[in-house]
Amino acid sequence: MKKIIKNILRKFFPTNRRILVEKDLKKISLKNYKKILVVGSGEDPYRYLFGDSVEEYVRFDIEPHDGVTDVVGDILDAPFENESFDCVFAVEVMEHLKNPFVFASEVKRILSKDGMLVITVPFLFHVHADPSDYWRPTRMGLEHLFYDFSDLVIKGQGNRLHVLLDLLSTSYSNNILFRLLRVVNLPINLFYTSGNSTGCSGYLVTAKKK
Repeated sequence: MKKIIKNILRKFFPTNRRILVEKDLKKISLKNYKKILVVGSGEDPYRYLFGDSVEEYVRFDIEPHDGVTDVVGDILDAPFENESFDCVFAVEVMEHLKNPFVFASEVKRILSKDGMLVITVPFLFHVHADPSDYWRPTRMGLEHLFYDFSDLVIKGQGNRLHVLLDLLSTSYSNNILFRLLRVVNLPINLFYTSGNSTGCSGYLVTAKKK
């Protein structure tokens, strides 16, 4: 019963963070990539973003999800050959990694030339261990982290209103009254179009291997 309630709240009362991430991902053209690595794939909710002509689609996670995970491992020591993929996709994963610089290095190693990196990462959002939560990057931190990639685009997601509502609605996670504050999230995001706030919820990063 608890799982059913959780799924209902997740679907109809999402956090602003989730809405912002999904809204931005839908704007990226990913249908031409043939060999995809999804890092931290979980239940694989983003398969629809990729085209039907995908030749290889690897769902990679640190722990198995029944019937979903293709490879279990740690992206900081990725069990893949050099230049194996033309797209590496990691949504809300980087905050859980002990060493983001090793992550950037491994991604560059396994991407083919001109391969695309797509990540999202929170900035002003509550700590959520999965199993751990290590860091929150600024825009300048992300620029430094991916300095040796080309076509680097870092897009801020949301503003202080998004952040405040998420911080409130994730307080006392067992209290349904706080979660119901999310009822305003969907209407708010209908009118939100761009993100340059210094108090953003997080970032969408896209870049290519040189």
